[in-house]
Amino acid sequence: MHHQRLSTCLILAICCLTPSSSLMADSNLRGYLKSYVISQQGIDNALLHADQTWQSQSSLRLIWQGGSTSTGSTSYAWELHYEASPVFSNQLAGPGSLQIEPPANYRLTDIDPLLIDDARRPVLQNLDRLNIQLQFDQGDLTIGRQAITFGSARIINPTDVFLPYNVTALNTEYRVGVDAIRYQQPLGQLGELDMGFIFGKDGHRDSSAAFIHGKTNLAGTDLEFAAMRYANQTLFGAGMQSALGSLGFWLETAVVNGDRHYWRTSTGIDYAFSESMFGMVEYHYNGAGAAASRHYLSTAQTSAYQVGGVFLLGQHYLIPSLNFQATPLTTLGLQAIVNLKDKSSFWSISVTHNVLDNLYLGLGYYHFSGKPPVANQATPFEPGYLAAEYGTSPDSVYAQLSYYF
Repeated sequence: MHHQRLSTCLILAICCLTPSSSLMADSNLRGYLKSYVISQQGIDNALLHADQTWQSQSSLRLIWQGGSTSTGSTSYAWELHYEASPVFSNQLAGPGSLQIEPPANYRLTDIDPLLIDDARRPVLQNLDRLNIQLQFDQGDLTIGRQAITFGSARIINPTDVFLPYNVTALNTEYRVGVDAIRYQQPLGQLGELDMGFIFGKDGHRDSSAAFIHGKTNLAGTDLEFAAMRYANQTLFGAGMQSALGSLGFWLETAVVNGDRHYWRTSTGIDYAFSESMFGMVEYHYNGAGAAASRHYLSTAQTSAYQVGGVFLLGQHYLIPSLNFQATPLTTLGLQAIVNLKDKSSFWSISVTHNVLDNLYLGLGYYHFSGKPPVANQATPFEPGYLAAEYGTSPDSVYAQLSYYF
C-alpha cells in the first residue's frame, strides 16, 4: 500500500508539470499484444530437478504518447506505457524458466508487480514509462520513468548497467524503464552530452545512480565516453564504432571500482554477405566473472550481478550471429554464446514471418550444451557446483504471435 501511494504521487507530480491543455493535444494510443507458448524440457542433475514445463506468456502493452508547443520556445512531450502479462503454466515455474522481462531494480517506487497473485496463473503488470520531456532550444530535460541505455557493442555492453536484458529473454522490444531525471544536449551535428540521476528504491543513496555520457564523431569514427556512480561502485567506460574496409568494427570497454575491481570489454566485426544475409561476431571479456566454474554460483551473488548489469558467469566468450532475409516477409536468425573456458554454449534459432499487416508469427529453439553439475563428494547435505555455465539449462522451444495496433 505504501508503494502504491508513492506511485500515485509520482503520477500526479508528472502530470502537474504538463500544462493541462497539452495533455490531450496531439496524443495517440497504440500498442501490441504478444503471446508465447513455451515447452521446456525437464531437468534432472546433481543440483536441480524439474519436470517438463508447458507455459504460455502473453503481454499487452498500451502506449499513450502526446506533445504540444507552449508559448515561447519550449515544447512538451510525454509518454505512458502500461503492460499486463498473464502467465499460465502446468506447474510452478522451474529453474531456468524463460521470462518476459527482467526485474526493475532502479525505480523509486512502483505499483505491485502482481496484478493477480496465483502460483500457476499469475498476471504481472508493469508501469514501464511515465515521463514528461521539456524540449528547450539548448537540449531536452526528461523527468520520470524512461529507458536509459549506453554502449557501442552489438550484444554485450560493458557500460550498460541499468537493467540490460539477459540473452535468453523472450521479449526485448522495449527496454525496461527506470526512474530518472535526464538532460541531453546536442554537441554539433553528431555529438551529444547526456547526464542524469537515477532513483533506486525509496531514493536511497546506496540504491540510486548518477551518470554522465558523451558521444561525438571524429574522422568518421563514432566515439563514446561514460562515467557512472551506482551502488557504491564507480564506472569509467569508452567505446568506438568505425569501418575496416567492408567490415563494421566496434570496441567498448569499462572499468569498475568498488567492493571489487574489474574490467569488461567487447569487440567485434560485422559483414553484409549480400543484401539478404548479415553476420557478425563479438568477443566479450567479463572480468567480473569467475575464473573457475566451481565459483559461478557464489560469484553471481556479488554486486556486479545484483546491481551492475552483469549476467554472464564466466570470463571469456565468443558470440557469433547470422541473420538471413529468406523472403521479403520471412527472417531467419542464428546466434550462439560460447563460454571459451568451460566449453559450454547457448544456441538460439528463430524464424519470423509477417503473416498479415501488423501480424507476425515466430518460432524459436533454445539449445544449451555443457557438462552437468557436480555433486558434493564430501557431504551429501551440501550443494554441489556448476561444471559449466550452460550445463544445467533446459532446452526450450516456443511459438510467438504478435499483433501491433
